[in-house]
Amino acid sequence: MKKMLFFFALITTSIGFAQNDEAFVDALVAQKMAELEMQQHPEYFLRKDYCDGNIQMFIMPDGKHCASKSTYYTVYVFWKEDEDMMKVQKFDNCGSFIPIPLGISKNMKKALKEKQDLKTEDVKPYKSEKVDNNAFENMSVQSCQKEYRFVFDGAVFEKSFKEFDLTNDSKYKNVNADHNKSLLLIKLDNDISEMIKNFEESGRFFREK
Repeated sequence: MKKMLFFFALITTSIGFAQNDEAFVDALVAQKMAELEMQQHPEYFLRKDYCDGNIQMFIMPDGKHCASKSTYYTVYVFWKEDEDMMKVQKFDNCGSFIPIPLGISKNMKKALKEKQDLKTEDVKPYKSEKVDNNAFENMSVQSCQKEYRFVFDGAVFEKSFKEFDLTNDSKYKNVNADHNKSLLLIKLDNDISEMIKNFEESGRFFREK
């Protein structure tokens, strides 16, 4: 009897509960990018953030619950409005957010200007200066990643990296850390991360109804 009551309660609480996967997020973003193409925005790009296995749950504006299915994905789409202004729109497993205007930072201006450098440079994988076969404490799984997609005057290119590639969190120094941190892509990424952090802390991301 208790099992039946638990099953009924589970069914009841599941009403109005949504779970969406990466394909759902990608479909929302593809629609946004199609809109930008139709509006003839020559310069726009996106950043997708995720950590494998990280699950998030939210209460939506209508009171319903929504959770990521398997992994939580956030995508930020940026497009240029004029020489000094851009807009960013956030998407995740539970839908889209209202676009926010923002000023173009120094590193963002540089990235938009030096497109070829942005296209050709690559983040090098984490490489320890020493190999210690007995350093079990040195073994960890770093699964947080960022993926970029740039569209400049109809030309498309993509970049991706693991956050671990930028660190020195292992027992021995990451010999590629300084190189990676010097890249235009990573300087742009740092600006974006700081901006997103400020928007999150100030409560500026509002879900679209």
